[in-house]
Amino acid sequence: MKKSLWIALALIIGILPGFFLVFNFMFSDIISLNERILSFLIVIAAYLILGAAFGLAGSDIGWKWGIWISLPAVIIALAYSFSEAGTLAMNLAYSASALGSSAISAYLTSKLLRKRKQ
Repeated sequence: MKKSLWIALALIIGILPGFFLVFNFMFSDIISLNERILSFLIVIAAYLILGAAFGLAGSDIGWKWGIWISLPAVIIALAYSFSEAGTLAMNLAYSASALGSSAISAYLTSKLLRKRKQ
């Protein structure tokens, strides 16, 4: 499959956790600190799994998969920040969690795949 199709697939698949996890957790009324921490852990776990899957699918792109996978979540978080200005720090934290975990996971799995091919 061509690289551009994989990138389009990563963007499309990234919409699902971006909307159903990141946006849902930003929009919901989570009251306790434990619930907020759990929501961050769920977002990180979802993007770790997606990053690993795409890192294994195409080791030539590496950590850049994380950008493509998490881009919908970052766009959603920034758009929501304009409507709810008081939540900018939390929205940035969700964006950083999605971007960081998917990029690290994609990088590590693509590196592992390259080592196995050698």
